[in-house]
Amino acid sequence: MIGEIALLIKGLDTACKMVRTGLDRKKDIEAMGSEISSFFASKEEIEAKIDEVKRNQGGYAGSALEEAIHIEQQAQKIDDMMSRIGKEYSRQGKSHKWAKVKKDAANIQKNRDFNLAQANRRRKIIKDRKNDDFYLAVKLVAGLFILMIAIAGLVFTLAIN
Repeated sequence: MIGEIALLIKGLDTACKMVRTGLDRKKDIEAMGSEISSFFASKEEIEAKIDEVKRNQGGYAGSALEEAIHIEQQAQKIDDMMSRIGKEYSRQGKSHKWAKVKKDAANIQKNRDFNLAQANRRRKIIKDRKNDDFYLAVKLVAGLFILMIAIAGLVFTLAIN
């Protein structure tokens, strides 16, 4: 787990460096598509891994303070790079495109969150139905067993008389 996080951090650092180098050279923002895509891919991977570590509690072997510092450093690095990319769009007179990109990203994330919530709701419904089906089967078997005992008792009573 730690090695995987270290590799992801290294990938994010490399992607940030490539974007930073392109921005420092005043390269056209649209010509830097591969560098920016690489940054966003690394950003997504590291955010997913941070969420996984937070959810799994214990996926990180260092101290809690060290983990919090690493998470905060990566979040700060991502925020700084996002700000720098936004400033570059503005510098190149394309701030309207950056605003559209951010709006589209918010809509995409909202749709992803909605779809995830729907999928979780469906899984819960299916799980509840399976539990209900199991309990129904147990009740039917128990009822059948009681019915067999009652019939056997009735037959025994009639046989004795």
